[in-house]
Amino acid sequence: MTTQPRVLVVDDEQNIRLTLQALLSRAGYAVTTAATGEEAVALFEREPFDLMLVDLQMPGMKGMEVVAKVREAGHDAIIIVLTGHGSLDSAIEGIRFGIFDYLLKTSDPNQILARVAAGLEERAARRRQSDLLDTIGAAVQELTGGKVASSVAPIHPSTTPSPPTPAPEPAGRILTIGPLTLDTWHQTATLNGRSLNLTPTEFRLLLCLAEHAGQMLSYTQLVRCAQGYETTDLEAGELIKPHIHHLRQKIEPEPSAPRYLLNVRGKGYILQI
Repeated sequence: MTTQPRVLVVDDEQNIRLTLQALLSRAGYAVTTAATGEEAVALFEREPFDLMLVDLQMPGMKGMEVVAKVREAGHDAIIIVLTGHGSLDSAIEGIRFGIFDYLLKTSDPNQILARVAAGLEERAARRRQSDLLDTIGAAVQELTGGKVASSVAPIHPSTTPSPPTPAPEPAGRILTIGPLTLDTWHQTATLNGRSLNLTPTEFRLLLCLAEHAGQMLSYTQLVRCAQGYETTDLEAGELIKPHIHHLRQKIEPEPSAPRYLLNVRGKGYILQI
C-alpha cells in the first residue's frame, strides 16, 4: 500500500488553513495544520513531513524563522512559501534556505496543487538518488572488503599449491576520538561502546567529520568527501541535511538538542566529541 505524502500547512488565518487542508486532502495527501510558527516547529520535532506550505507573515515566529528552524534541525521537507504579496528580499532569503517555490495566496488552486505535486516528485527523486548512492557504496565496500572471491591462479602440474597467505590487516584502520570509534576497514562504528547501525553514506559522512573533529566542514566539502563529487552549495546542503538528520537520530542522546553533531547555520557542520 502506498503511503500518503504528509503535508503540513502553516498559516495564522483559519480560513486559509481550512481551504488548503480541504484542497490537499481531496488530492490524496495526509494534511496537518498549524496556526503558528512555534506550533509548526514543535510538530516537526514529533513527526516527519514530506512538504510544508508556510505563510510568510505571521504573528510571533515568522515564516522564514520557521524555515530556518526546520532546516537547522536537518529536516529535508520540501518547502513552499505562501504570501499575500510578493517580496524580492524574502524570495532571495528563501533561496538561501533551499525553498522549492514561492506562491501568492491568490494563486489558482490548480497551480498550488501542481507545485505541491512537483515538489514531492523532486523530493522522491532526491531520495532515489540517495538510496542509489548508498547501494553503490555498499557494493564498493564489499569489493574493497575482500568479500568477493579473487581469481584462482592456474596450477602447474609439477607444483603443489601452497595454502593461501592471509591478507595483512590494513594499517591505521581504527580511528578513535573520545567515545567514538570508527573501523574504516569494516565500516563499523561504536559510540560509548554502543554499536551504531549506519548506512554506508552515513558512515562515510561521520568518518569525514571525525577526521576533522572540531573543525567546520561546509556542505560542499562534506559532499566531496562522503560522496566523491562536486556540487553547488545549495544542492550540497539539500543532499547532506537528510543524512545529518538520520545520523543525529543514531548518535545523539537527544536529537532535537544535538551535543555531538553541531550545525553552523547556513554553512556546514562540526563534530564535537
